[in-house]
Amino acid sequence: MTRFYVIRHCEAVGNRERIFQGTYDGEVSKLGEKQLEYLALRFRNEPIDAIYSSSRKRAKATAEAVNRYHSLPIQIDDRIIEINAGDWEGKHFADFPALYPKEIDLWDNEPHRFVAPNGEKMADVYHRMVHFVKQLAAQNPDKTIVLASHGCAIRNLLCWADGLGFERLGEELWCANTAVNIIDVDAAGYPHLIVKNDISHLPEEMQSLSSQKWNAK
Repeated sequence: MTRFYVIRHCEAVGNRERIFQGTYDGEVSKLGEKQLEYLALRFRNEPIDAIYSSSRKRAKATAEAVNRYHSLPIQIDDRIIEINAGDWEGKHFADFPALYPKEIDLWDNEPHRFVAPNGEKMADVYHRMVHFVKQLAAQNPDKTIVLASHGCAIRNLLCWADGLGFERLGEELWCANTAVNIIDVDAAGYPHLIVKNDISHLPEEMQSLSSQKWNAK
């Protein structure tokens, strides 16, 4: 087995302001900074062999927190970056029903078919995430690897790990900021989901997902 700790980034300003971030490189929020303190303590005594992060600040800050007591090199790889949402990026979720009624309906109800204007297909996110994890597993048997990634990207990976089939992506719930997921991948490349959306390291007042309303502005 290869063990993966798949961690959603800490809260960013875009999460708080309900802006679609995608590949947009926004700043970590004040609450996000506090979340990272608890995440660092959670991983203080965990054995880790490698850490990968997307190139975005919110993911890198999350990887650095995990690495605080380990001093490993953080490897940047944008195969685990968030979906490129094209014309959606930097816009408020509250504006999408008027601006992009067809696309927001797919996002909400058939996410496996979603693609924003000039953006990346959801199917491509699914395949790059799964392929990357399978490749790392094949190259790192019996190792433990941390991936600091993003909400939509992780949702796709968990759909695979849950054995749902990509067309059932909409059944996979969103992970909270700094949520920890544990996926073991065996020698044949099959996933075994051990832990999902665990935020037990965060005090209740540090948990941010419930306060992030999609259409708030």
